[in-house]
Amino acid sequence: MEEDRSTKGFWIIFAMIFILVPLFMFSREAKRKRDKKAEEEVVSYEENAKELIPIEEDDIMAIPERENDALYASVSKFRMHMKSLSDYDDELAISIERQNWDDIGKYAMLLKSTSPLLFTGKRETELPREFIMLDTAFHFQSLAVAEASQSKEMVKMNIEYEKLQKTCDDCHERFKEKE
Repeated sequence: MEEDRSTKGFWIIFAMIFILVPLFMFSREAKRKRDKKAEEEVVSYEENAKELIPIEEDDIMAIPERENDALYASVSKFRMHMKSLSDYDDELAISIERQNWDDIGKYAMLLKSTSPLLFTGKRETELPREFIMLDTAFHFQSLAVAEASQSKEMVKMNIEYEKLQKTCDDCHERFKEKE
């Protein structure tokens, strides 16, 4: 009786695999065909658009250079805000050294809630894409440090904190004015 159950279970699983694997393979192939067809349609639409609206090199409008390439609207305000970030980072480093997990979480969240992007006083479209990406990485790593503080594992904490420091260093290397 026991062998009958295990044999019956085997045949049920075998039948399911026998049916589901070909269905899965068929669905993947169908998706590939749909994707290829969509890509071909996009190419044909682009070619049709070029035929309907011919554009010569002389007709392409030049993008004017930005007059003000400064990263921020007000130097003093930007530096003041970055100083507060530096203070939070200093307190975070002290908290990590002391393994004060509550303070680590607190200062990591304070760093996460601040935004160098907002400190610039400019709209996002006026800023370099790389600066925006570094700001996003900074927020992500601040959150990673806060999460690491919840685990109370020093190795994990140090790894996440080093990554946070790297986002700061990368941004400063690229955008901080030499004094």
